[in-house]
Amino acid sequence: MKKLIAIIAVVVCMAAVQVQAFIEGPEITVNLNGEKMAFDAQPFIENDRTLVPMRAIFEGVGARVEWDSDTQTAIAVREKDGAVICIAIQADSPTAFVNENAKTLDTAAKIVDNRTFVPLRFVVEELGENVEWNQSTYTVDITTK
Repeated sequence: MKKLIAIIAVVVCMAAVQVQAFIEGPEITVNLNGEKMAFDAQPFIENDRTLVPMRAIFEGVGARVEWDSDTQTAIAVREKDGAVICIAIQADSPTAFVNENAKTLDTAAKIVDNRTFVPLRFVVEELGENVEWNQSTYTVDITTK
């Protein structure tokens, strides 16, 4: 009887883990030049777009980051090969600004549990880098030029 109860408990625990993984979605891996990036909050998918913690992704590709808490706007500045790229992206806004040019976002940046998440492909490509998505492994590969 004790074995049966133990087996049932293990099965229930395994099912709970599977349900939690389904609710939260699959784990997303982000590699930068072949190295797995570490985030203080888990990236997630919304509207078929991968959102990642803004500071980690901006700093990972060499941008300086500022946060304006009054307007909930992240500002990233990157200088590369003599060119300066500035991205301003505001939480819950469908518009970002790249060097003062308005760009429409498929998915707005958002604040979740006091972390600002930004659409990965948009910000990385606007900073001039390559992004590849592997649907079968939920892996993003970023390659800097």
